[in-house]
Amino acid sequence: MSGAVETTPADGGLMRVSSDKISRLMDLVGELSLSVSETVQSPDLSGLQLTNFDAAVHRLNMIVREVQDAATELRLVPVDDVFRRLRRMVRELERQTGKQIEMDIEGGDTAIDKLVADRLYDPLLHVVRNSADHGLEGPEDRRAAGKPEQGRIILSAAQVGSEVRITVADDGRGLARDKILKKAREKGFFGPDEEPEPSALWKVIFEPGFSTADVVSNLSGRGVGMDVLNATMKALRGRIAVDSTAGQGTRVALHIPVSLAFLDCIILRLRHQLFAVPIDVVSEIAKPRPEDLVGISADTGSEMFRLRGAFIPVCRLDQFYGTPLDRAEDPPTQVLVVFNTSSGPIAVPVDEILDRQQVVMKPLIGRLAQVRASWGCALLGTGEVALVFDCERLAVGPSGGPQ
Repeated sequence: MSGAVETTPADGGLMRVSSDKISRLMDLVGELSLSVSETVQSPDLSGLQLTNFDAAVHRLNMIVREVQDAATELRLVPVDDVFRRLRRMVRELERQTGKQIEMDIEGGDTAIDKLVADRLYDPLLHVVRNSADHGLEGPEDRRAAGKPEQGRIILSAAQVGSEVRITVADDGRGLARDKILKKAREKGFFGPDEEPEPSALWKVIFEPGFSTADVVSNLSGRGVGMDVLNATMKALRGRIAVDSTAGQGTRVALHIPVSLAFLDCIILRLRHQLFAVPIDVVSEIAKPRPEDLVGISADTGSEMFRLRGAFIPVCRLDQFYGTPLDRAEDPPTQVLVVFNTSSGPIAVPVDEILDRQQVVMKPLIGRLAQVRASWGCALLGTGEVALVFDCERLAVGPSGGPQ
């Protein structure tokens, strides 16, 4: 068409918006979600003949869910913003350690919540420093081991379900198992003759003040850093997995929720208490027969649930939270919810599975922050509050040992 001119905005249609304004929007969307649920579940509507009401409620809930998802996407940023800063630090680490280091970055376009990105740099820097200082060998040692003189650190990210997995892997010497075990025994984490599994042993490196370094430097040796990472991951509702092979390297994986504002949960009821559990950790829901529950210790009350030939530890919430109830009161209709954790599956008996919904998360503050095995509380549309499980800590048990 003559005279028609097609223009493209120089900035590609992008706008700069303050993250505070986006956070405010997400708070309002959360309040909107609660208000809609409270309205449609109001007892004042009970018994009324409302034609087409259910269909209208369904449409309204779908729209609110889409608004929640859109608001969440507004606060997502590529993790490469964090990775680029770490890449620049590698040049400084080469100078300080005298080692040749190559950093490869994979999955930099993976999106994470900006609140997460703002808190990730320092903990990841500690991991990269440990890889450079402790993990990677010097050029001569690498040649003697048949490796390239240049050490390699791989920083990668990928979305797995509703989580982002960030991995720092090196091709160095691996964790010093004997030194870590010796130090852990000295600090009382294990008995003098106890030989822990690797997964249990690696966890001690995240304890405050734990270090095997013989010399304190500006990079490491003070016993701080990895415990900072552990504390940050707990605050972000994340978890850490460590894997190491002697002579081949170490891999540290961080699993973090994509969004901190909303959480897809299954709502559970035990007696009069409501609980919420992230849907991603739910493996199975089963109704056990009496013979499927096997007592293994009369003193501690430990039980196992037999599921298709496998035995799964049972965690009874009344015992965990220190409010034991008469077992005879357990209703015969109890169901077991099986949760996946890094320590293996656990089975939790509850009275009822109520609903699946996307909840608004609120942290527990003050004295409530000490509530065990909880990420915080979930505000439900009924006006009730549910405690959100941290299944990793639930699996550890009330005494601090495995179930």
